[in-house]
Amino acid sequence: MSKPYRLMNILFADITRSSSIYERLGDRAAQDVIGSILANLSEKAAKFDGRVIKTIGDAVMCCFESTDSAVDAGKAMLQAMSRPMGDSPDALTVNIHIGIHVGPVVEENEDIFGDAVNVAARVVDYANPRQIVVTREVIDNLSENANHSIKYLASVTAKNISGEIELFEIVFDSQKLTTVLDTRKLAEGLYTSLYLTRNEDSIVVDQTRHSISVGREEHNDIVINYSWISRTHARIDNRNGSIMVTDKSTNGTFIYPSNAEPIFVNKGEQSLAGAGVIVFGREKKDDEPEAGDDVVAYVVK
Repeated sequence: MSKPYRLMNILFADITRSSSIYERLGDRAAQDVIGSILANLSEKAAKFDGRVIKTIGDAVMCCFESTDSAVDAGKAMLQAMSRPMGDSPDALTVNIHIGIHVGPVVEENEDIFGDAVNVAARVVDYANPRQIVVTREVIDNLSENANHSIKYLASVTAKNISGEIELFEIVFDSQKLTTVLDTRKLAEGLYTSLYLTRNEDSIVVDQTRHSISVGREEHNDIVINYSWISRTHARIDNRNGSIMVTDKSTNGTFIYPSNAEPIFVNKGEQSLAGAGVIVFGREKKDDEPEAGDDVVAYVVK
């Protein structure tokens, strides 16, 4: 007998660039710091009647009955991380980023399952440090007296998730009025597209397809099956015409613009313009062709 679905608000809070904490503090001290942060975030979820489902590496996954409570918990989490972790001048400041979605889930053995969980996990990847990104479903499910400043971000597509996901930012500041800014009409006339070529395959990242992932595992849009490629190595986003490469890998991403110096990205972001090639996980050799299994040519126009 199938288990019944119920509507649930799912929040993912992820520590931003946690690898830098390990580099600065060492493994044992970094684990203690990250454990302390996740415990703090869990306390904030409980304060707003949330339930921690699990911690996943350097992220915490929570669920809430109320959409307003989920958003308020996200704000409280950001507030809790706004101060350095100590009183010394060189005390560590750690950022987090948050994604929230509401949808039907199945509960089993104190865990939750369903497409809504997968959407929430994708949404947090689009959030920048100290940013709360939510879906249209969250905005529509807020109470009439909710008092948040809201900004439209983009409509994106994600692999294995049907349809587009409309993303909004819950602006974390002192504004008191709710403002929904829909920039889609403005962007239509100014929109930039990214054209990628790998061997004989081509991909366009534009208004229809806003994001792709690159990595070793089969769920990625571009699969590169080499040992130096991470499972999910990088993401390339078209953010209302601004093309961004986000590296999530161990070995980094190398960008070679046609008319500029090479750029190395590791656990960070880099904008793309003009034309050139991207090499994932290693440096490009001088006599190497402009295309290959782990070499992708790009044109932004």
